[in-house]
Amino acid sequence: MSDAPASAHGPTLAQLRALVALADHLHFGQAAEELGVSQPSVSAAIAGLEAALGVALADRTSRRVVLTPAGEQAAARARRALAEVDHLVGLATQPAVPGGTPLRLGVIPTVAPYVLAPVLRALGRRWPDLHLQVTEDQTARLLDDLSAGNLDAIVLALPTGAPGVVEVPLYWEDFVLLVPPEHPLAGKVGLSRAVLRDVRLLLLEEGHCLSGQVLDICRQAGAVADHPARAASLTTIAQLVAAGLGTTLLPATALPVETRKGKLAVARFRPPAPGRRIGLAFCPGPSGAPEHHQLAAYMRRALDRPGFAGHIGPGTAVTEVPVGAP
Repeated sequence: MSDAPASAHGPTLAQLRALVALADHLHFGQAAEELGVSQPSVSAAIAGLEAALGVALADRTSRRVVLTPAGEQAAARARRALAEVDHLVGLATQPAVPGGTPLRLGVIPTVAPYVLAPVLRALGRRWPDLHLQVTEDQTARLLDDLSAGNLDAIVLALPTGAPGVVEVPLYWEDFVLLVPPEHPLAGKVGLSRAVLRDVRLLLLEEGHCLSGQVLDICRQAGAVADHPARAASLTTIAQLVAAGLGTTLLPATALPVETRKGKLAVARFRPPAPGRRIGLAFCPGPSGAPEHHQLAAYMRRALDRPGFAGHIGPGTAVTEVPVGAP
């Protein structure tokens, strides 16, 4: 986005996009994140647009940005103008949506049932013409499909360690201990990880990355997860816990779904609780992958809502594993 003032011929498209982003978020920092530019660039674009139109568009005196009546009207007109421009560009080029149309998105099974609905709704609002193809599968197969070009991006636990893959964090989720309601630890908080030495942990079957993560946590705590039962899904594990067959470590984002039928209790660890980072992984093209970073930004924004148990960070850190890395 250029910081140059508008010419005598009127506002620039960059200035109109800045106004629409500011109207969406009422926050210069969040608008800048959406557009992939610096916050001063957005401020300069709004100032240039105000100079071109001869009216104040935003009230910056309060802690939260508020559009003036003229700003509201200008934002509405800007949306219509930009929609027409985007449509015009789309007649000659591929649609400017992440990964093209359709978007082939892979998601691991321990994430998909708990976060996919709000994410897909948000993407549908942002790109109404986007046709999504969602594949739910285990990490190894998703990474193979990504490498083979069968998927455009995948949502999974980071880091993957896969060569040539860019990883953008979305959120961190704590693990909680899921127990039967009559269990001595039911409702306890501030637990030490050492309690894992005294419980029988149920695990997902091999191939699920969550099993490996739980086993790592057990090893760090000096515990052994040796329960003979294995399950194909977190829903099955939760039912086994409810039946009194053991306990399990459950991602906090899964709690609203897996405990809604009752007969389960939760115990929580003291900070820093064990957990994992969930992110978006993709293989960049020759020009990088700005559309995928935009996709990650919209995913974070969709999840950053009351009641979501994950911890949404600024999401600016990007890890790129060089091709050929072990």
